[in-house]
Amino acid sequence: MRLAVFAMVAVLPLSAETPREALHHAVAHTQATAVVVDFATGKVIAQEGVARRGTPGSTIKPFVLEYALQHGLVKAETQVYCRRNLRIAGRDFACTHPASLPVVDAETALAESCNTWFAALARRMPPQELEQAVAATLLPHESLRFASMDQRQLAVLGVWGSTASPLELAQAYRALVQRLPQDSVVARSLRESVEHGMANPAATRGVTILGKTGTAQNPGESWTHGWFAGVVPGRLVIVMYVPRGDGGTAARLAHGFFTEMAR
Repeated sequence: MRLAVFAMVAVLPLSAETPREALHHAVAHTQATAVVVDFATGKVIAQEGVARRGTPGSTIKPFVLEYALQHGLVKAETQVYCRRNLRIAGRDFACTHPASLPVVDAETALAESCNTWFAALARRMPPQELEQAVAATLLPHESLRFASMDQRQLAVLGVWGSTASPLELAQAYRALVQRLPQDSVVARSLRESVEHGMANPAATRGVTILGKTGTAQNPGESWTHGWFAGVVPGRLVIVMYVPRGDGGTAARLAHGFFTEMAR
């Protein structure tokens, strides 16, 4: 029933050929790598670009938040004051959400991808709990049980300790949304992220999308790469990876896919 309720608000048509054609048009003349999987079966129904993998960036945040809420490590109403000038291990993770949101709760933190809020969550989570939260993504990752505080914060921001391919991330988001109640904090936040938050460049009229962007660097690289992971519940999951880009660029490419599909 939960999935049916989600699917009722998604008018996106789906046929055997449309996803492949739409994805091809969306990433044509770009270096992006993308994959689309069927929500019900997990089968790959479209794929473009060369095989890549990278640190997942903020796309890992929904998994950590889901675990923390389920295990009582944080509450939905937990608020953190964001000074927007976060630095960890000499690296700058300044928040880019609107300055009008100085005090952030869990739902807003995920929708607006507040690094300060999630770094605070990492500090309050015991290492073994954080290990379990990251393991829930099913992505390859380093052990966090003996990680330093800096490493634990960086892990929650998705820039240390784990990597993902577009297909691995797509399967992780499929599993996440399948188990989420539609009125949960995480589900609402992912919808809000696309509707008016950090993933808004992917928003497409007539299509309900749960999505998250991520911008991160791989170890040893000075440039960033961008992610967008989006789910049309009951229909499909798409992940865009943009080398030498950012999450906003990945979300805009996903918007092109959704627009082609809606036609």
